[in-house]
Amino acid sequence: MVSAQQNPAEVGGGESREEILQAAAELFMEFGYAATSIDAVAQRLGATKGRIYHHYRSKADLFFDVQVAAMTRLTDEIDPIARGGGKAVERLSAMALRHTQILLKELPMQKVAVQGLERHLLEASAAAKRLRSVVKMRDDYEQMFVEVIDDGIRERDFVDLPARMLSKPFFGALNWATVWYSQRRLQSDAAIDDIAHTLAAYALRGLLKDSNNEAARATPLFQYHLG
Repeated sequence: MVSAQQNPAEVGGGESREEILQAAAELFMEFGYAATSIDAVAQRLGATKGRIYHHYRSKADLFFDVQVAAMTRLTDEIDPIARGGGKAVERLSAMALRHTQILLKELPMQKVAVQGLERHLLEASAAAKRLRSVVKMRDDYEQMFVEVIDDGIRERDFVDLPARMLSKPFFGALNWATVWYSQRRLQSDAAIDDIAHTLAAYALRGLLKDSNNEAARATPLFQYHLG
């Protein structure tokens, strides 16, 4: 088990669930699920193990809640954009950008969410119900994108292929950032936004029927580079 001796936060015994989840996400990201323990989370926070158990009975509970928190964060940000007005290409460009910004700026929690639950917990029958609920959250989140892509196909801005199939490489291009991207201590928000704009524009171009699509070029996402 890891001991998580790096820079424990001074939280004065008042650890909130949010602080615990953030510390757990950092450890899951750095060391993996198997090598992370409740002890390690407590040490990262400078707290006692009992304080963690006050909120969470097991490491699996922590892991599930990291997933739920990550998906809730994404859904709360993306749902209003998906349901907003305007052409599909405009909505999807904004959705892709915000999705990627959250991935990069909140990397530990989002990376754990992208890695998935199944390989760690699928065999635990006690976790089956919670696993299904998290998978449903992911499916519902992906469905928002599928529906907007389908709108864009009907508006003849996106290539005429099944929307769900198109969503897979689209998400792959965005989510792969959690594999190769590493947070840098002195990296500015502007530098992170530049990466997010580049990735989102790249992913969106792959859906366009015409690379010179006027509606796409008029979006803030593309204007960021054209300007």
